[in-house]
Amino acid sequence: MEAASEGEWIAGVPRSILFDNKYWTGFEQADEKEMFELISQHLDFKPRTEKLEKNEKFKQVIPYFLVKKGRRYFTSVRKTKGGDSRVHGFRLIGFGGHLRQEDIEGKMTTWLKREFKEEINAEKILAISFKGIVNDDSNAVGGIGKVHFGLVFVVEVGGRVAIKENDKFEQGEFMAVAKLKARAHEMESWSKLVVAYL
Repeated sequence: MEAASEGEWIAGVPRSILFDNKYWTGFEQADEKEMFELISQHLDFKPRTEKLEKNEKFKQVIPYFLVKKGRRYFTSVRKTKGGDSRVHGFRLIGFGGHLRQEDIEGKMTTWLKREFKEEINAEKILAISFKGIVNDDSNAVGGIGKVHFGLVFVVEVGGRVAIKENDKFEQGEFMAVAKLKARAHEMESWSKLVVAYL
């Protein structure tokens, strides 16, 4: 998850409409149409300068995607420089970033496509499917999960795949689910939560 710049307006929704103000950690399957309608009705934009990383009542929306080829998923490790230092060195199977005001057009899949193109080079995109939401309100990794929640997609690809942000991530590789589960202890929070349901 990339850090947003100071001048940006970040999309989010009130915690109360997502989880009835409860604190909750996990992955949950969700209906794409219902989730889109819920978020669209309550979507708000706040400037980064409002110190959103400390506002637990405002959950920032993160389009978060897994890249799949056949039965294997793309995985990488965050470098120890660039991006958010609180997640340096962790393995991940999901990529994503903040949803900005200018990103809001069309359905949630359109929001996801912009984020995908920003982070991944893929020779072919075969299909995109919405799977659910991921949330971590625990204090793990600096508590950053308390102010974000993820819309989880799987992007099925063909051909070559590479990470664009070489300054933030090691070049990735595709791994079978069994191997990913065995290495879950190396993963950042959201990836750990999602890989448990693969």
